[in-house]
This record gives sequence, C-alpha cells and structure tokens, in this order.
Amino acid sequence: LLLLGNSIISFAQSFSLSGKVLDKAKTPIIGASATIISSPKETNLRKGAITLESGEFQLENIPQGRYDLEVSCLGYSKHLQEVVLDKSINLGEIILEEMSFGLEDVVITAQSVERFADRKEYKLTNIEKAQYSSALSALEFLPKIQVLDQDVTTIDGKAIKILINGVPSTPIELASISPSNIAKIDYYTQPPVQYSNMGLGAVINVITKKKENGGSVGLNTQNAVTTGFGNNLVNLKYNFGRSQVGVTYNISYRNYDKRRLDEFLSYSTSEHSYSKYKIGKNGPYAYEDMLAEINFNHSKPDDYLFSTKVSFKSFDRRRSSFQDITSNLDDIEQLKTGESHDKDKYTRPVVDLYFSKIFNEKHEIICNLVGTGYASKYDYTYKELHNNVIDFETETDISTDKYSLIGDVLYSFKLPKTQLFAGARYLYNYSKQNNLPTLNEIITNEVYSYAGFTGMLGKKVNYNISAGINNNMLTTLENKQYNFVYFRPQLRLGYFINSSSDLTLNYEVNTQNPSISNLTYNPYYKDPNYIYAGNSNLKPSNTHNVSLIYFKGFKKFIISTELGYEYAKNAIAPVFLSNKTDIIETFGNLNYAQNMKANLFLQWYPFANNLLRLRLYTEVFHQRNKLENAEWNYTGYRVVPSAYLAYKKWGFQLLYQSEKKTVIGQTVRSNPSMAFAELSYQPINNMTVMAGIRYPFYNSWKQTSETLGTNLITRWETERIINNANMVYINFVYNFSFGKKKSDVKLKMKNEDKDSGILLRNN
Repeated sequence: LLLLGNSIISFAQSFSLSGKVLDKAKTPIIGASATIISSPKETNLRKGAITLESGEFQLENIPQGRYDLEVSCLGYSKHLQEVVLDKSINLGEIILEEMSFGLEDVVITAQSVERFADRKEYKLTNIEKAQYSSALSALEFLPKIQVLDQDVTTIDGKAIKILINGVPSTPIELASISPSNIAKIDYYTQPPVQYSNMGLGAVINVITKKKENGGSVGLNTQNAVTTGFGNNLVNLKYNFGRSQVGVTYNISYRNYDKRRLDEFLSYSTSEHSYSKYKIGKNGPYAYEDMLAEINFNHSKPDDYLFSTKVSFKSFDRRRSSFQDITSNLDDIEQLKTGESHDKDKYTRPVVDLYFSKIFNEKHEIICNLVGTGYASKYDYTYKELHNNVIDFETETDISTDKYSLIGDVLYSFKLPKTQLFAGARYLYNYSKQNNLPTLNEIITNEVYSYAGFTGMLGKKVNYNISAGINNNMLTTLENKQYNFVYFRPQLRLGYFINSSSDLTLNYEVNTQNPSISNLTYNPYYKDPNYIYAGNSNLKPSNTHNVSLIYFKGFKKFIISTELGYEYAKNAIAPVFLSNKTDIIETFGNLNYAQNMKANLFLQWYPFANNLLRLRLYTEVFHQRNKLENAEWNYTGYRVVPSAYLAYKKWGFQLLYQSEKKTVIGQTVRSNPSMAFAELSYQPINNMTVMAGIRYPFYNSWKQTSETLGTNLITRWETERIINNANMVYINFVYNFSFGKKKSDVKLKMKNEDKDSGILLRNN
C-alpha cells in the first residue's frame, strides 16, 4: 500500500525546465522559442515559451517523463536536446550558432517562415521590426497584406480577422502595440471553419512576448494639416497576478467642405420619359466614429481563461449635396437646382463574455456569449427647385431598435498528427424599425453547426476537412415565416513541393443570409417615379469558392499566384424592377453570379542588407451574371506597385493603387485609385514620427457607380472629395511600458453584430 501511495504521488508530480539562450558572444537572444515535445510523441504533450530580454525561459507544470527540447530563433541553427524530468532542471546556458546563407536559392522558410498544416508562422528580426511604427504596420511584412488608416486588408480588398495571442481583437488594438513586442505572426490564408461565413480574406494571429506584472500605454495619432482628417487612439493595459485590465479609446473624424456629386439619370414609365443631368457643387461631408472599451480577463496558463469586455461605439455622419440640374420631361427641358441632406447615426453597446478550459492537454472547450444593442436613426431630404419654387421633394425618416444575442461553443481534441473539432453557433436577433408611418418587426433565429479535422499526411501533405449545416429562420410582423437550411463543406489540401514552395487547393461553400436592412421595405423616392426600397422576399445565397495557390519563397524574392472561381446561386445583389408606374431599385436574388480571377504577387529585396523592398500585385477577373432572361459580363483588373526604403532610423514608402471596378448585381462600382508617399523617423526606441502626402497630383478622391445589365434605367454618379487631393498629414506613434507585463491571453473565437438595421441610400 505504501508503494502504491508513493507511485500515485510520483505520478501526480510536475516539474519545471529552465535555461538561458545566448549567441556565441554570450549575448542574450530575445524572442527565441523553447519547446518540449513528449517522447514517445504518441502522448502528444507539447509546451512552449519565448525567451525574455535576459534570454531566459521557463516551462512549468511538466509531468515526469522523457522529452525532446527544441530551441530555435530566426537566423540561428536549431538546438535539439533530450531531457529526462524526474525533478526541476535548469539547463544553464544554451548557445545558438548563427546561420549563414548563400545568395542563390536560399529559401525564405529557412530565414523567417515555418509551415504548418493550417498556417504559416512568420518571425521578424529586430532589424525588420525596427522598420515599423507599430504591430499593425508590421503586418505589411506578410505577403498580400495592406495597412492603411489603422485598418488592414488583403491587397484585393478583403477583410482580415485580427487575433492577438489568440484573442479576437481589432486593428486599433494592434496599432497601440510596439513591433518590438512581436514574437511571431501566424498567418492563416484560408480562415478556419468558425470564421468561414464572415467573408474574410485571411486570419492573422500576432503572438507577443511573454512578460510579467506591469503595464503598457500606446498612443497613435494621425491628423491632416491641410483638411479635416484624423485617426487617434490611446490604449492602456495593466497586469496583476493572473489578471489583466485594459482600456481603449479611439476616435476617427472627417470634416470636409468640398464634396461634389455629379449624376445622370434616364428612365421611362408607361406615361413619361425622364432624364436629368446634375452637376455637383461644393458641399459638406463630416463624421465622427468613436469607440470606448474596457476589458478584464483572468487566466491560468494551459488551464482556463475567463474574459469579459464591455464596449460602446457611436457613429454620426452628415452629408449634403448641391447641384445644377438640366431636366428633361417628355422632351421639355428645364433648368433647376437641387440639394440633398442626409444624416445617419447609431450607438452600439456590446457585452462579451468568454470562457475556455483545457482538460488533460488534449481536450479544450470554448464558450462565447455576446449581447449587442443598436439604436440607429437615418434622415434624408431631397428637393429640386425651378425658379426658386420646389417642384419635387422627398423625405425619409427611419429609426431602428435592434437587439441580438450570439452564443458559440467549440470543442477540440488533439491527436499526434491530427486535431478534431466540433462547434455550434446560435444567433437570436430582434429588430423593430419605424419608417413613418410604417412599422416593421423581424425576429431571426440562426443555428450553425460544424465539425472537422486538420493535420498532416507524412511530411508533404496537409489537409483541413470540415462540414457545417446552416439553418436560418425569420419571422416578420405579419407572422410570415422563412426557414432556410444549407450544407456548407470546406476542404483544403496542401502539398509541400520542397522547402521553398508549396501548392494549396481550397474549396468551400458559404451562405449569405439576407440582412435586416435588406429585408425591410422602407421605400423612399429618389425621383418622381424612381423608388429605393428593401425586399422582404429575399432568399439566402449559396456561394461555391475554389482556388489553387502556388507559393515560392527565396531569401530575397517571393512569388505567389492564385487562380480562383466563384459561383453564387441566388446571389443577393442590387437590381432594378418596374411596376409600369415606377422604377424600383432594390435587392434581389440573381439566377447566378460568377467570378473568375487570376492574381500575381511579387516581392523582392534587391540589396543584401534588405535596404529596399519592392512589391507588385496584379489581378485580372471576369464576372458573369444572370437575372431571368438578362445576362451581363464585365472584365476588370487592378495593379498595386509599392516600394519601401529603410536606412537606420529613417524610412520612406511609396504606394500606388489603380482604380478597380467590379459588378455587384446591376451596378458597377469602383474602388478608388489611391497613392501616398510617407517619410518616417524614429528619434528614440518605440517612438516614430511620420509625415506623408495622400493623393499627390490628384484632383480629388473619386468614386463612381453606374448601371449595367438593365434596360429599365441608365444611371451613373461620380462622388468627389476635393479636400483629399494632396492631403498632408502627420502621424505620431509612441509605445512605452511601466513595470513588467505578461502577454495577452488566448481566445479562439469572437462574435460580433455589425448590422445596424438601417437600409442606407447610395449617396
């Protein structure tokens, strides 16, 4: 019995493993990775830590046993060592040797990238980190990523999900973190299944260095000196024991006085023919976008985490247009003036609760509950005057109260070479909208269940296979009910051709459900016989996406190319209808929408010291659409060259982005052309001062739209903001720490309701 008791005590014991990582000159190596893997590997125990500024690391709560220790850092050879733990051990000094690279065919994976089944892991050198002002701007180190105005997207314009140490976060939070605090960046070019229905281009997880008690303050201000333009934020985090509290405040504003809107409109009804040509004059455009957030979390590493976040967001936008109008009604011409004023604003409080628990190092369960409230209001007036007398006037007044609750559960189980996972998400949404004198109410219940597995087959093939079922139920004020069920599979197969290149095949099916905004009728007149309204008869759309991606990386050169095809059945898109009396602009379900694309990304460091980085992104695409008997096609392209020069404490960046026009239903809309030049200087560590010019040699910022694929109406419009031309701005970034702080905790999911419920007009 005594022997049995001793064995139980011995089995329950856990130990620590520590050491100090140095280079040959005995200089501490900061940010090195120390990982232990159980031997034999079938037990699947794996723990890791990042070295501190002293080069020291410590792994705790390790059961007795035999392990393989791997110590690695960018630019150094790996250190491998077998360790037998029957007591706590300090390994003392571990010396890493610097790696030497030849100039030919040195792969980027040997320098800064490690490939996994579901992601690529990037590590930046201290020299590379010093080129950036914040962790947000450092994301431009990744292929196909673009950072602008405290926001990050793929170069082709898709949204990106940001995580910080696994915590679902925002670009605003990254903008307040020093790049020197980055340990590594995990880059998921195909979003994991829990994010697959969000229309994302990628998921990025920034891992920061582990520190102890203390806090940090981040300040990032960007303001124009030639016009009313600004993005400003401050962030405070403080750690004590196993807890962390954080506060963030961000405000973005625009205040312009030279916005112009040019329009042309031509349509016919059973009784009349109309055409109008409107020449815009200077008018005001302004908004304030404010976010205040406080969060708290309490965690025990490799055990549990509880997190709560309370935020309040407000948005207030005002626009006015003044126009000279040449109007033609049944071949009778009149000269008029027109003016429009619209205001849209909302407030959005959010409460976010999160809990995760790890069992036996193989099992993990995550729960997330988010409650959101919206109070929004939209006012629009438009009038036309002939000889100072109003001959047409329209007004819209919409207010919305909207409440939603999102619950999410995810379970995962780790095997030696595979990870299994299953989850479910439930959404409840209630919306009450007043469009005087009309009242609309909609209740939405949505359930999404999914399961899958990811892993490796040998050393060459990686895979991710999952499937989900989406059930969407809607109930209107008239007790009209909708029930839609869709099957949503996701497949990714990857092949590591060699150490510097890989090939990936992606296939997924996504569902786009009609939003409250799309479903609410809320009509208003844009012209005497031209109405803009929602559509209560919309159905969800199913989109099939397939892509083939090739990646080749050398030390100085990267090439990545992609071929893609998208097919959307019942695509939800803007369309034009007629009831003989009026032309109706609304949302409808197309028979289908297809998009075929090819893109190429090139990156080159022409000099040995990486002084200069050159990039080029190009894409070409062809779109096909069908609605009943009408078919229409469009072919477009985009080119984005950029250059970045870094020398000591100075940096200089140039970027140009050509205009890109895409078809959305029966409308062609442009993503405006843009260019900027920016000079940066770092007077001290963690402080960067930048001065730049936006839209140099431009007459204005310009966005266009026009009709395509319909004979009911011909309409085009061009919006210009002249204030943005040759806009000069100053950007100041400063991050500092007090005491010592520990890294952020690891959340794996985040839910958010971004639909305010208001059907906004297009200009």
